[in-house]
Amino acid sequence: MQLRDDLKTGELSLAVFAADLYDLIMQKGQRPVYKHPAEFFALIYPTCNLRELVKDVALHLAGKSDREL
Repeated sequence: MQLRDDLKTGELSLAVFAADLYDLIMQKGQRPVYKHPAEFFALIYPTCNLRELVKDVALHLAGKSDREL
């Protein structure tokens, strides 16, 4: 894996990586990466909290969750 140029130069814009789920749901803005799961997940790091969120959502959608979301 190679570092992106914006990381090397210190010019990383967090807006590129900070998912704005409200804008996504409301279909505001032009972030085509949100429409392509493979692209989106290739750009993010699966933190412990993100993995827990994905697990909880999957369980909830499967009707097997014991927690309210």
